[in-house]
Amino acid sequence: MGTLEYWTVMVLLAFAGVLKNAEVKVDAAAICARVSNELGAGNAAAAKFSVWVTVSIALVTQTAFASLLLITRYDFPKLFTDDKIVMKEVSALAMYLCISILLCAILPVLSGMAIGAGWQAAVAYVNSISYYLIGLPVGIFMGLKLDWGLEGLWIGLQIGMGLQTIVLLIMFWRADWDKEVQISHDRVSEDVYLGKEEKFIN
Repeated sequence: MGTLEYWTVMVLLAFAGVLKNAEVKVDAAAICARVSNELGAGNAAAAKFSVWVTVSIALVTQTAFASLLLITRYDFPKLFTDDKIVMKEVSALAMYLCISILLCAILPVLSGMAIGAGWQAAVAYVNSISYYLIGLPVGIFMGLKLDWGLEGLWIGLQIGMGLQTIVLLIMFWRADWDKEVQISHDRVSEDVYLGKEEKFIN
């Protein structure tokens, strides 16, 4: 399911490249395209700055939304149900929802940055450890063993998301973006060379 959804986004991104003013359209489509474009163009500072800007915008908008939900946590459940027990449970979970919203504001940006910079292999390990070795076991332990129920499961998920966010932020902060530009150029040059070699063989 997740793969098919991701492929859809990537296919649309590829088609965006054939539109008028393709560079503008693709840059607007995703942070991964923006970062990879800037690195390919040799603009290390612009690649880093684009991540900062996108994270900042996401944090401002999602903080406002999360604050609204938190302020109205005893009222907004009425929009979805008349069951007072369900409303009480939703109100109790509002804090976890707000934390998830804030984490989900940053994570897609950082994941897009990682894709644009070509860090997929490293981030795959980060995701596996954060979610499957830490977040999921902690969530199951809290939810089932400690009998915290849904709160326990959600806390486990948020721990995984939080760890992933912290590691990606560290990777972003410590990255040598000038070096990433050179790696990007080397990667493209290698792809071009392999393509010519394959064409020559055929």
